[in-house]
Amino acid sequence: MRDSEATPEIVTEPETGLAHFLPTQTISFTDSHGIHSFTLSPAKRLALVLSGILIAVWGVIATVTVLLNSSADNQMRLRSAALTLAYESRLEELRFERDMLSAQLGKTTERALSAQNQLMAQQQSILQIGAERQEMDTQIGAIERQLEAALIDRDDAARSAARLGVEISSLQSLMTERLGGQKDEVAVVTSMTTALADAVQDRDMEQAKVAELRTELDNLELQRNLNAQRQDRMLTQLEDALSISLVPLSTMFDAAGLDVDSLLANVRQNYSGTGGLSDESAEALPEFDRRMQDIFGRLDEVSSLQAAASSIPLAFPLRSGYRLSSSFGPRGGRLHKGIDLASSLNTPILSTADGVVRFSGTQSGYGNVVIIDHGDGYETYYAHLNRRRVTVGETIARGDRIGDMGNTGRSTGVHLHYEIRKDGVAVNPMTYIKAGRNVY
Repeated sequence: MRDSEATPEIVTEPETGLAHFLPTQTISFTDSHGIHSFTLSPAKRLALVLSGILIAVWGVIATVTVLLNSSADNQMRLRSAALTLAYESRLEELRFERDMLSAQLGKTTERALSAQNQLMAQQQSILQIGAERQEMDTQIGAIERQLEAALIDRDDAARSAARLGVEISSLQSLMTERLGGQKDEVAVVTSMTTALADAVQDRDMEQAKVAELRTELDNLELQRNLNAQRQDRMLTQLEDALSISLVPLSTMFDAAGLDVDSLLANVRQNYSGTGGLSDESAEALPEFDRRMQDIFGRLDEVSSLQAAASSIPLAFPLRSGYRLSSSFGPRGGRLHKGIDLASSLNTPILSTADGVVRFSGTQSGYGNVVIIDHGDGYETYYAHLNRRRVTVGETIARGDRIGDMGNTGRSTGVHLHYEIRKDGVAVNPMTYIKAGRNVY
């Protein structure tokens, strides 16, 4: 027998019932091995039909589902792209605003430093003018005493001249009566005339001296008045500058929720230096001295507030671009004790206040971390650093670089974890940062 392709032969056998719609079929085919056949009963045919229908329905459902998912994915991608674009646009705006605020902050800091230098220079000028005024008052007092003595001498000379004039008139009358008189009487008259001339000369000299003293006194009085006006202008400028310096400091402490009075008391307790004028009988002091006393008091207040602010973490730990990736507060069922600031690797990390390094090493979760003790219960934490640049016990000033941003410890990306703790309790760093952003 030669090989040939299998040729199916379908033989239909009449049946009743279900077979009326799906009759039994026998399928036969032959190949090189012989004739093969198998029978499809109505039940099997029904199962095959139902299976085909189910497969078709499943195919339609699967196709529709794929199309819907594809459309939803496209929509999600479009929405994600739109959100990303909006986020990047907003981030760029925030960076621009940050750069503007940084520039304004730099200008404000420069103005504050310039104002402080002007305050110190004006303070020295006022002290110098005060010393000059005291010296001038001493000179005026001496001249007034000389003038009083000159006036007394002038009056004495005038009285002597008048007395001599009377005596000479009497002698001249006597000589006229005696028609020539005697030699001794002529000598007396001559002597009296000479004395009168000397007295008149003395009187004229004293009057010239009095006029000279009066001119000098008038010049000193004019100079004193000019100095007083100059002092008044300088005192007014100094008072205005102090007011300008006090306002941002007071506003900053109020925004941070800090008690200014307790801060001043703490600073004055730690720094016992005193200055200014005595408080005794302040009401009896001249106006200049009272104003100087008030200025010294306000200068002391500004210095004390600046000393208090130097050890409070009010500055920002970064100077470059950043993104706030996590805020202070509950996160994942736990308290996130600080804020996360994301930026590029090795971004400089700066101290936010004066203090002493309490810890510089690695801790579980924090990775490389620096902890600075600022005193009065304040501590700051700088975690996930790539590099630490300070050692334990080192004294740090606000703005010093203490490390580089990294991704060490329990971290999902390059960022700084920044904490502020007051008496061991974590507080929101943004409260202090927002309070100090117009000053530092």
